[in-house]
Amino acid sequence: MKQNVIKALAAGALVMTAASPWQAVAQDEGGEALSQEEQVDNGLKNFGYIAGLSRGCVAESQQVAFERDVLDMHASISRLLGVDRAFLFSAAFGYGTSVAVETENCAEILRQYEKRSAKFRNAAQGG
Repeated sequence: MKQNVIKALAAGALVMTAASPWQAVAQDEGGEALSQEEQVDNGLKNFGYIAGLSRGCVAESQQVAFERDVLDMHASISRLLGVDRAFLFSAAFGYGTSVAVETENCAEILRQYEKRSAKFRNAAQGG
């Protein structure tokens, strides 16, 4: 199960760019391929960042349920991958919540969050 989660997160590794910070690239800024550990760490950071951005796109009446979902995700990461990696996710989530999101980008950001959270849940459940 842990290996499935690692593969799912490594596949979601991102490099944040000014143009579109939620599009996946499994390379560092210099264009070199990342190790699987670096990909997992980057995947967690960017998953947390997308979750934080998504919070700004969720209607106020849905924010409590959204935050509960993110906390459940954080608990799963902590249980499966350890507190250090859960910290990467939560720190990136906090940063994402501080970024002002343009309304026209919300549909894509929420789509990315749903895609990544479904992939994570599937991997965490051994699928």
